[in-house]
Amino acid sequence: MKNKKKLYKNYLFNFSSSYTGGGLKRLIAYIEWFNKKGGAHFIVNDKLRGKLDDFSRNTYHYISITHFQKLINTQKYVDVVIKEMDRCEFYYSYNIPIKTNLAQIKWFHLSNVLPFISMSKFNIPYRRRIELWWLGIIVRQGFRYSDFISAESRFSLQLLNQESNKKLLVSPNGADQEISLISSFSSNNIVKNIAVVIGTYHHKNLIDSYKIYRHLKANNNELKLVIIGDIDTVPLSIKNDPQVELKGIIDHNKIINVLSNSRFYINTSKIENSWNAASEGVFLAKESFISKIPPHCELLQNSTMKFLNHLGTFHPIMHISRDNLNSDKLETWDEIITNMNEYIKNRK
Repeated sequence: MKNKKKLYKNYLFNFSSSYTGGGLKRLIAYIEWFNKKGGAHFIVNDKLRGKLDDFSRNTYHYISITHFQKLINTQKYVDVVIKEMDRCEFYYSYNIPIKTNLAQIKWFHLSNVLPFISMSKFNIPYRRRIELWWLGIIVRQGFRYSDFISAESRFSLQLLNQESNKKLLVSPNGADQEISLISSFSSNNIVKNIAVVIGTYHHKNLIDSYKIYRHLKANNNELKLVIIGDIDTVPLSIKNDPQVELKGIIDHNKIINVLSNSRFYINTSKIENSWNAASEGVFLAKESFISKIPPHCELLQNSTMKFLNHLGTFHPIMHISRDNLNSDKLETWDEIITNMNEYIKNRK
């Protein structure tokens, strides 16, 4: 038992820029899993200080990394942590480019595909394009040091096929909550007359989400639109609609509650690196309208849906009912992390 507790003491996970969204969700899942196994080392953002104390078997190395530091790929802090560890058998980096041969086995997880696509059609500001172009260069340079490269969809990995001959693996986010809630849904569930949109970043394409809402409202005048995300990035024309409720950034459990009781979920993203952002909405809301992009198509594979091509949106829209979903693609965090450890074990 004593040896089992120390099994992962030489494992280091770098989540230094992950304190919101999908990155935080994966970080918490890994922290919980490895804490139960006796603990591992985690480099985490200083904004999470005091929030991880319940998982005390892990060792946390807090760092405040700036956007500029990420772009110039300074990783002196990683060297310091590894010296403190004495030995590092396995190094996992969540979208932080790997600069040197840091450990016996190195794993890079890609969470941002924008540096690997043609950005001209997505109306990305020029300064941001330059940043993404440079980030793409240093990420590619890091491939030479990576034994494994993972991403959250087949679409993302296909973008890398010409970039690397390393072991490429799909590693989606766990869907523990979706799996649990799907089995508990019944005809007695309260469904509110609301449509829900999550995320207000530029690529989320809020203007098209609002078009879908107006399309639905034409036959349902009392329908309200609930928007979850940064209020400052919501267009004024949408903010001024009295039927729109802006919830701002809220706790993940509250998001799950809103989705579970909603009639519609809307996601018109222009691009995503995975279907993780859409899966909760699609599996929890009664009906969903989501953009026809590759990761969303992966999510809805083998499910029955309708296509809407006449609404003037950037992408065609897929309309699906929760009752017509195929949930075979969903995996738990335990399955995902166990699979990762099997790859590491076979590599040693």
